Amino acid sequence: MFSLQSSLEYLYGLQKFGMKLGLRNIRLLLRTIGNPHHSFPSIHIAGTNGKGSTSCMIAAILTASDYRVGLYTSPHLVKFNERIRVNGVMISNADLVRHTDLLRTNVDAHHATFFEATTAIAFKYFQEQKVDIAVIETGLGGRLDATNVLRPLVSVITTIGKDHTQQLGKSLKSIAFEKGGIIKRGVPCVTGTTRPAAVRVLKEIAQHRHARFIHSLFYASIENVISEKTSQCFSLSTPRIRLGSVRLPLLGDHQRHNVQTAVTVLEQLERHGFRISGENIQNGLSGISQLTGIHGRLEILAESPLTILDVAHNPDGIRKTVAVVQALKFENLHLVFGVMKDKEYRAMIRLLSLLRPIVYAVQPKMERALEVKEIVHIFSGCRCTALAYNSVHDGLNAAIEHSKKEDMVLITGSHYVAGDVLNAWRKKWRKSS
Repeated sequence: MFSLQSSLEYLYGLQKFGMKLGLRNIRLLLRTIGNPHHSFPSIHIAGTNGKGSTSCMIAAILTASDYRVGLYTSPHLVKFNERIRVNGVMISNADLVRHTDLLRTNVDAHHATFFEATTAIAFKYFQEQKVDIAVIETGLGGRLDATNVLRPLVSVITTIGKDHTQQLGKSLKSIAFEKGGIIKRGVPCVTGTTRPAAVRVLKEIAQHRHARFIHSLFYASIENVISEKTSQCFSLSTPRIRLGSVRLPLLGDHQRHNVQTAVTVLEQLERHGFRISGENIQNGLSGISQLTGIHGRLEILAESPLTILDVAHNPDGIRKTVAVVQALKFENLHLVFGVMKDKEYRAMIRLLSLLRPIVYAVQPKMERALEVKEIVHIFSGCRCTALAYNSVHDGLNAAIEHSKKEDMVLITGSHYVAGDVLNAWRKKWRKSS
């Protein structure tokens, strides 16, 4: 039997096989353990941005409706176990070790990748836990993603934007085609994307596969928005419900769009016998953090100075972050920024430079991370003061020390930066904030 440390070392060691796009390997692996994904209904979610938030919204509302709900997301921020949850509770260390041990022989035999092995563990765990339904987020793309072995009750494509262009293509049409690969014959597809070219591609795929195509921004309506410092309130209506007051402890217009998508998806489940009330929606959304463990979505870590953590990691995500920050009041912005070198980081930096920040360039300890000297160089070219730090911890520490109570500290650019900050915050700054 593995220890936790050896289990994690084994799983992370599978990254040596790199990324294998395609379903043959995962199908063979799942077959050897009895095809556990056939034992529970699911909702399958793809998208450039918003898929994590939307997955958590759906899972939270289903949990508030007294269903037993599996939730599979990636990447994690601090702890691997975050990826696999039932009713918001992470898979235990003991269960993770046991399932890794159970799968090891078959994983080795099929030279499975890290994501394929993790997906198989999640599906087997959800089967064992007898979930009523599982909310499954794709890893990358959709058509060739390991999760695309599912035949869900609803397929969901949140947004389409440019990210992972080396794997998915450089145009919105090609990216939409890859994301739209999760649409199954006869299975309704819900989308929240507003890009006309992407919508056309998704609609064509849905029509070809005789799948009902529902645009959430036309199905669900949000009005009477009141923005507060740590949350937002609004009224919500669909053809089935009308709610006068919904509280969401997540900031930004984009999160309201994600609510529209989540609620539209949930209403498609009624034909399968799921019952979700307006009160369930209100309780699920207001309690999303406790019900799913979601972190890093414009998350307020402290109020003096206002300190915000966000996992935006591509231009579309950064654009939404910038819009939220521009609506807030502060004197100086202290930006802790790190990014992976395979992202469109120049576009991200140009957008962030509009905020005229003081930049604390950081580099997570991984090969994919962009060097801090390059971050400093590009920000300096955008006429921003930028300083380099040896670690995320050092950059965060400096930003907090140099900020006044009227200032803002924003941490963004990468899930890996957010994870390092969240881990450091829990250990040190949270106690003094």
